[in-house]
Amino acid sequence: MTTSSPLGADFLARPDAVLSELRERCPVARVTSPAGRPVWLVTREADVRAAFLDPRLSLAGAPPQPGRPHRAMDMTLVNYDPPDHTRIRRLAAPAFAPSRIAAYRGRAEALAAARLDALGRPEALDLMAEFAEPFAFGMLCEVFGIPDATAPGLHRSVTGLIGHRDTERAIGELDAIIRVQIADRLTAPREDVFSVVVRAWQASGDVSEAELVDLLAMLVLAGFDSTVQMIGLSVLALLTHPGLPARLRAEPGLMPCAVEELLRWDTPGPFSTRRVALADVTIGEAVIPAGSGVLLSVAAANRDPRRHPDPDRLSLDRPAASRHLTFGLGPHYCLGAALAKLELTAALTALLRHWPSAELGCTVEELRWSGGHQHRRLDALPVRPCGRPQSRSDSAKRARAR
Repeated sequence: MTTSSPLGADFLARPDAVLSELRERCPVARVTSPAGRPVWLVTREADVRAAFLDPRLSLAGAPPQPGRPHRAMDMTLVNYDPPDHTRIRRLAAPAFAPSRIAAYRGRAEALAAARLDALGRPEALDLMAEFAEPFAFGMLCEVFGIPDATAPGLHRSVTGLIGHRDTERAIGELDAIIRVQIADRLTAPREDVFSVVVRAWQASGDVSEAELVDLLAMLVLAGFDSTVQMIGLSVLALLTHPGLPARLRAEPGLMPCAVEELLRWDTPGPFSTRRVALADVTIGEAVIPAGSGVLLSVAAANRDPRRHPDPDRLSLDRPAASRHLTFGLGPHYCLGAALAKLELTAALTALLRHWPSAELGCTVEELRWSGGHQHRRLDALPVRPCGRPQSRSDSAKRARAR
């Protein structure tokens, strides 16, 4: 079945509504992507889970043009299939081991608290620009060991790439920064992510310098914007569900499960990276011909009632909430999953403690979204940290009551 594209402007604001209809009506649908290309869209959880593990669905991208100088981001981990993917990924796996990441918990908590202390209690602010982005970038610099003098240039290049501003310059600047950091770790290794990856690269003997640069550039980018967006989406979810923030404050032991549920509830990446069928592949009742493009809808799978009962209810103590597919599955499971959860936990804990009366500063319909179907971005999140300002009539009523 071929449908017109369901991935238009309305999709960015309400992907759950669009994907829910597709999942129930046509779980493997041939649609037109926003770029105008036909693609098969897979939306049921069992099908998405199986497809993640199917080696016939390839992520391999086209290599850079011969003779052109290599630059960061020419090829990244998401452009490789095993065994090349395995060969490169193993350099970074030790740096993101849960035991190593857990050591950053105290620093994450301190950074979140310090940022909120600096902001004080303003009447209104944009949570994305004033908290989520500075906190996520601060953690990026901490975990990767970015020197203070390098941080402004890295921030400029990373935000330029994310916002598609002067992309050529941003790629060139990021490439230069990555190469300087590699050279520094070769002469003065430490225990940050750059050092651990460079040390593994030296010992490997089967990964080129170009592949190392691509790997580190991808880790830097993936470790920033996805975290910013996940903080924003999680705060939005809590502020639009009255009673849940108060419950989390009263029952802090719920936080690990709540973080998993928030990751299930909404994600900045509704789809996995586009795959190509290397052979005819049967998914559900559909036969996808060899050479076809395939999108796996993580967002639709995370709301599939066959896996998650009552999926459109945000439940802070949902059993098996961690069965979501937000970080993928199989060989391409997100390297930074443990770090993302740690940062989200620290951010939400600090926000609930500092601003217990926070409210959304606009209607949900007024929120602005950008990006595309692969990575939707919440441009701003207006928040009133102290709640709605009292009107004179409210103050008078309280005075009379006293």
